[in-house]
Formats: sequence, structure tokens, C-alpha cells
Amino acid sequence: MNEERVPDDAATPGADQPEAKTLTSQVTDLIDDVRLLAQAEVEYYRVKLSVNMAATKRIMTLFGLGVICASMAVISLILGMLLILSRYLGPVAATAIVTGAALLVAAVTINMAINRAKKLPLDETDA
Repeated sequence: MNEERVPDDAATPGADQPEAKTLTSQVTDLIDDVRLLAQAEVEYYRVKLSVNMAATKRIMTLFGLGVICASMAVISLILGMLLILSRYLGPVAATAIVTGAALLVAAVTINMAINRAKKLPLDETDA
């Protein structure tokens, strides 16, 4: 009487295996799984985009603040040069020198930008 009792449902062969599904139900399950995966991917990228957009807005705000501060620094440098030069050369000559120097820097940087733009590898068919 040392025999172990086996439950009735375990004694039936194939009870541990899932019941066989038809090909149609397998394809339907596969389509449902793919649909669920696609929805999860879309939601993942939607959340990722919203997080990146928030970070991008903060970065652009800081960049804009930096550009404003840099512009103020350049303006104060120009005004300072005007004040210093006007003491030695007079206001008209100082204004002419500072304006000419600013125009020279602008012309050189624009020329550099044009030369670099001409060297871009673009196809003639893009036009």
C-alpha cells in the first residue's frame, strides 16, 4: 500500500498539453498579438517623443537666453568702443570706425558662409 495515488485528471494522457487550435484561431491570435505589439510600440514612441519635446523646449529656451545675453555683450562692446574712441578721435570718426569694423566682420563671415555653402555636396537634380 505504498503506492502513491495519482489524481484522476493527471492520469489522462495529454492533460498537460494545451488543446490543439485550428489554423484560423492561431492566425487570429497572431494578428491580435501583432496589433497589441504595434499599439505598445506606438505608445512607447509617443511617450518618448513627449519627453524629448519637453527637454527640447527647455534646451531651446536656454539657447535663446544665451543668444540674447551674447547679443547684449556685443552691443555693450560696440558702445564701449564708441565711448573710448570718441574721447580720442571725436564722435563722428569713432562711429565711422566702429561701424566700418562691424561691416567688415559681417562681410567676411557672410563670404565664409557663401563659400562653404557652395562646397555642399548637393545633386543638380535636387533643384
